[in-house]
Amino acid sequence: MIARVNDIYLHALKLLERRDYTISDLRKKLEAKFGSVPQDVIDQLIRKNFLNDLRFTENYVNKRKNRGPASLLAELMAHGVPEPLAQDVVSQTEWPSLREALIAKMKDWKVRVPFQSRDAARLFRALARLGYDEDAIREEIEQLREP
Repeated sequence: MIARVNDIYLHALKLLERRDYTISDLRKKLEAKFGSVPQDVIDQLIRKNFLNDLRFTENYVNKRKNRGPASLLAELMAHGVPEPLAQDVVSQTEWPSLREALIAKMKDWKVRVPFQSRDAARLFRALARLGYDEDAIREEIEQLREP
């Protein structure tokens, strides 16, 4: 039994050496390989700070800010991050203003003012997917379209 626990622990360290995992994701990965995983292994990884949901969440959000708060929150929940922690990190993150996001999309897509209706619709959909308020998006786009 002790040899099995050591094997699980060493495999967990190998996985964590490559990248960060949430507690939930690592447990699933280890269970897929070894069956059941003793809680002592997870506790030891947490105690040594090799496994840390807060660190994972902060890094995940910082690397993917371009996806917007709504979609990031859903992705974090899918990774098994507890909802209060995910909401806390997402709410404390500095997000670009709607105007900045709109200008960045226009620059990426080489869209210039005045733009056609299909470009406006495309920008609207992209910004809505990022989690910006739909009414605010309409206002920003209309302000840019008006001469």
